[in-house]
Amino acid sequence: MNDIGQFLMLVLRGLLLWAVIPLAALSWIVLGPLTAASLGACVGWFDLNLIVLLQRFVLRPFVRDLELSWVPLSKMKTTEHRVTLLGLA
Repeated sequence: MNDIGQFLMLVLRGLLLWAVIPLAALSWIVLGPLTAASLGACVGWFDLNLIVLLQRFVLRPFVRDLELSWVPLSKMKTTEHRVTLLGLA
């Protein structure tokens, strides 16, 4: 991904996380017991799939190689990715 694509990724992800984190927290109420995942793992799973969505669709003209793939719901419990406070900036 070139410099413009990286900048757009940071801006779009930062803005979208303000909507994704509350959505992930609400969906954790349903998905948590089904997947036995923690709240952090659930939010991290949503964020990883948000990044993939941005790479594959919105920022496709700026991405040469698709670096990430979709994370299935069955892997939510083992998701180690976490959203930091700086990710929202």
